[in-house]
Amino acid sequence: MLIDAESHLDCRYAHNPANTWLAQADAISTGRSRGAKLVVIDPRPTAFARQADVWLPVRPGTDGALALGMIRLMLENGLCDDSFLRYWSNAPLLVRQDNGLFLRERMLWPQARQNRYMVWDDEQGLPAVVDDRQKISPELSTRVRMRGEVSVNLIGGPLKGLVCSPALELLARAAQPYNPAHVENITGVSPTVLAAATELLRGGRRIAYHAWTGIGQHSNATQTERAVACLYALSGSYDVIGGNRVRRGPFYQHVNALDKLSADQLSKALGADQRPIGPPAMGWVAARDMYRAIIDADPYRIRAMVAFGTNLPVSQADGGLAEEALAKLEFHVHCDLFETPAARYADILLPANTPWEHEGLRFGFEISDEAASHVQFRPRMVPPRGESRSDNEILFDLAERLGMGAEFFGGSLEAGWDHMLAPLGHSVATLRATPGGVKCSIDSRERKYQLPHHDDPSRIRGFDTETRRVELYSELLHRIDQPGIPTYIPPAEDEIHANNGTSTNFPLVLSSAKNGYYCHSQHRNVASLRKRAPEPVAEIGQGLALARGIVEGDWIRVSSRNGEARFVARIVPDLANDVVVAEFGWWQAGRQLDRDAYPIRGLGNSNFNNLVSADAVDPVSGSVPHRSFRCNIALDPLTEIRQRVWQGYRPFYVVRTKMEAHDVCSVTFQAVDDGYLPDFHPGQHIQIRIGGEDGVCRAYSLTGAAYVPARRSYSIAVRRQMGVGPDDLPFEGWMSSHINRCLKEGDIVDLKAPSGNFVLPRNSTQPLVLVAGGIGITPFVSLLASLSDGDRSEIWLYYGNRNSHTHAFREEISRHCERLPGLRVANHYSSPSPEDFENRNFDSTARLGPNSLSKELIERRPLVYMCGPAAMMSAFAHGLVGLGVPRFDIFSEVFRSPPGPVVNDGRSYSVTFRQSKPHTWSAAQGTLLNFADKLGLSLPSGCRVGQCESCAVRIVSGAVHHLHGTEPDDPTVCLTCQAIPITDLILDI
Repeated sequence: MLIDAESHLDCRYAHNPANTWLAQADAISTGRSRGAKLVVIDPRPTAFARQADVWLPVRPGTDGALALGMIRLMLENGLCDDSFLRYWSNAPLLVRQDNGLFLRERMLWPQARQNRYMVWDDEQGLPAVVDDRQKISPELSTRVRMRGEVSVNLIGGPLKGLVCSPALELLARAAQPYNPAHVENITGVSPTVLAAATELLRGGRRIAYHAWTGIGQHSNATQTERAVACLYALSGSYDVIGGNRVRRGPFYQHVNALDKLSADQLSKALGADQRPIGPPAMGWVAARDMYRAIIDADPYRIRAMVAFGTNLPVSQADGGLAEEALAKLEFHVHCDLFETPAARYADILLPANTPWEHEGLRFGFEISDEAASHVQFRPRMVPPRGESRSDNEILFDLAERLGMGAEFFGGSLEAGWDHMLAPLGHSVATLRATPGGVKCSIDSRERKYQLPHHDDPSRIRGFDTETRRVELYSELLHRIDQPGIPTYIPPAEDEIHANNGTSTNFPLVLSSAKNGYYCHSQHRNVASLRKRAPEPVAEIGQGLALARGIVEGDWIRVSSRNGEARFVARIVPDLANDVVVAEFGWWQAGRQLDRDAYPIRGLGNSNFNNLVSADAVDPVSGSVPHRSFRCNIALDPLTEIRQRVWQGYRPFYVVRTKMEAHDVCSVTFQAVDDGYLPDFHPGQHIQIRIGGEDGVCRAYSLTGAAYVPARRSYSIAVRRQMGVGPDDLPFEGWMSSHINRCLKEGDIVDLKAPSGNFVLPRNSTQPLVLVAGGIGITPFVSLLASLSDGDRSEIWLYYGNRNSHTHAFREEISRHCERLPGLRVANHYSSPSPEDFENRNFDSTARLGPNSLSKELIERRPLVYMCGPAAMMSAFAHGLVGLGVPRFDIFSEVFRSPPGPVVNDGRSYSVTFRQSKPHTWSAAQGTLLNFADKLGLSLPSGCRVGQCESCAVRIVSGAVHHLHGTEPDDPTVCLTCQAIPITDLILDI
């Protein structure tokens, strides 16, 4: 739920808000600018949690206990909306103590014409009827008993003095054990924080409650959701502006309504016997139920499957069981954009296309009343690629061929859309004539539950429950042997480990998180996204990291009773030390960035769902404990412990220097402690510091092979930088000059570990085009050195220099040409010296540009990597795009000057990093990277000379200015080494 920009909001109460949604950030910012408060319940200290007025760092799977503790405080302190509870909840309805059923009219008067619910009239001292079709009368509402017990005699029945209690009393009793100390023991939330959050939820305020998937991914999901829903009901802030809205309309006809299935057919849904009011009642089945039906024929054999986009081994628990089931299917058709681990088991893989390749119909959008009333027909934006078709086209065509054409509008999607639009008086033809869409009638009035029912004006709308009221007590749940009142049930894993005596083996709570750059298990093959989140991450707290000897960037092995998977450790301040939060969905290769595919099982896998099992799930919803399993962690044995990434600077000494060309010096470093060093990806760099803590820092690309057994050294090459400064006076860069003229063997410098996201692939199925200008050759030298003898990768290297004197690594590149049969080199000299001869020392005097590439090469879709001066790279990229090279196939490492001075105009801004609470920035703090350094925060920082790929972070909200004067193509990207805020700012780092 997104808050209306126009709405009044007092408080937003959020479970696990997606901290990468800009729309949510904007909505919260709008609400808070008008005095609203933000309460966030999340184990992780996300950007939203950091900016919250109250953050409750609840342990995964214990949200139900937290909600019950807050319910107790609201009831004890009189914070509830009493009027809402009396009129619009079933709080006053009497519940029989003997059988847990609501007291009904015919239980007292068997001959009664109706069987209405009963309340206790304190003034009369008698039970009174409440018609679920009508609002309780104002006179009776003031007299009904809300707490305690009453004794009722059943006329003509065997029971005399039957004890009954109002539903609110049962809720209060359920919450009573959850005093603040008990809640803290279960959840980790302190009594002070609990009280502060509860106070903000007091009745009479406008409160928006938002939850995405977090609390629904536990084995106690139903009772947790019930507890939270009851907590929200106590505030009375429902269907009001600023609260949770329920808009009705636009009113169209469904083509896939559940009533299209007969009751007999619907009863065949897998899991219907075990979970009769859960997802099977709506036609949904659980993955593990399906696996059981395929493998064991329980309750019947599934022999064939048509799947639309699901990636079971990676997106569902029990990945091994998923593979066993998929392998046992007799016939499997899979529809998807890409080949996935699930699709590899298919007999037929049908290519589905993207939303931009087919038409679509949308009824209403979120955010505002105006958007909700909008109906729009989306045209096809680009022609479909190859034979791909939309999911709907595949489905309608298949139905037609199976003899179900009548039910699928003769196989015509447009006829189906016209059927949907008919009640609105529109058709696809009219919407095509109005490409901007049309406005249709909706009901956006507040508190619609109080209004006459749209089908029967003689009764109120109420709520879609058995009692037509908000149900603090659910008789429906009681009838299927589930708690009718919200009850905290510990995660099933806790009980399993207690019974098996394995709690010491898996002492940590495992939760999961979606990486904000990707959609579930998709898109990790998209280079622009992968460079921002290149590896699977598991977040752990500082105390846990210290206890296990883990540092930021270490590969760790996460284990559970169900399996193992490996992740890169991210140390998160304020994350509880018994919690591990790992990303799911990792399998795809990112070959443009030198990342191979991960196996989905076995050694080296990073598949989160290998860790989780669905053998113990929520008894009502079937929810799988994806966010509250048990685990343990250790350093990954596949990682050489002696070659771990180190934090901060480490002292090295110079073991060799060599002049590679005029004013180009290569330097080799070895650690002072003589320890082993981690490998890297071709194209990455190291950061060097000379002069101690207050010395000069610069970053330079590594030039040696990316992988070296038992590595002990790194090499770089640096050209002495010359330029023109103020008053046209020449100057030279201090660091580059010092390295070229002063640095000698035995000198001590400080280095940071290799980093950076300008990475070159060692295994590409597409031709590689490498474009180097001057010293920009260094990352490409590393790539060539990283390829084994005889590697047949197709590589085209275009190298621009002034002449042979400035031509670095000429002999080394010649040696690579001899051992790499797929390597082609074209040397361009802009000012050949007298001893340079064309076709001998160099290939062309033509300016190095996009026309250097042949038409035939461009038609084969090469990946283009460029490194050199900014102007050269910009012109080259622009020209390539004009020749048909997709922009996303062009990668560049641009060298810029250090950032200019920060002008002090007296302004200051609030800056929030994911790792910290808001801090005040002013000009004296310098760039955002320098600001973070002063705060003691760890940000990617291998970019002190503007190698900006390594320091790019995402802007959640706000804006920045880059001091070098060139803004990134993506306005949501902040290059922290160059940027300063120009508004209040939230960064996703």
